[in-house]
Amino acid sequence: MSYIAGLDCTSTQRDREIGFRAGLQQAGIDVHSRGDGMFDMDKAREATRAMFKNDPPDAVFVANDHMALAVMDTIRFELGLRVPEDVSVVGFDDVPAASWPAYNLTTLAQRADIMVSETVRILLQQISHENDAPQKVAIGSPLIVRGSARLPKGYTS
Repeated sequence: MSYIAGLDCTSTQRDREIGFRAGLQQAGIDVHSRGDGMFDMDKAREATRAMFKNDPPDAVFVANDHMALAVMDTIRFELGLRVPEDVSVVGFDDVPAASWPAYNLTTLAQRADIMVSETVRILLQQISHENDAPQKVAIGSPLIVRGSARLPKGYTS
């Protein structure tokens, strides 16, 4: 499985790649290759072309859905491969276009509503001095299974 990264200097990119690599390690799978998409659709297309040039992967996890849509278009329309029959693609965010029939992208949902409510809760605590210590909140990202990825037999989300 390969990875197309976002912008390396961002915590969003760092945390997604850490999670991706940890999941692969748990499953006993090595990273096949890594490309830099920089959270930009054109850069994601370039990364896809380079990644598939010599030793193409059979699956790609992309750091956000907008890049994943560009990756899918490149795989299908430039490289002549099928998604998911030849290459599985998984994104992150669950943007509206991910559910469009043309993409049907399997993705991890970003829980923005929970992120906002937790941020407001922490800010209100800090304003009222109930808790001035920094807080770290982990918010899960459920997998939204659609048609862009072949999942292991018996997998349930």
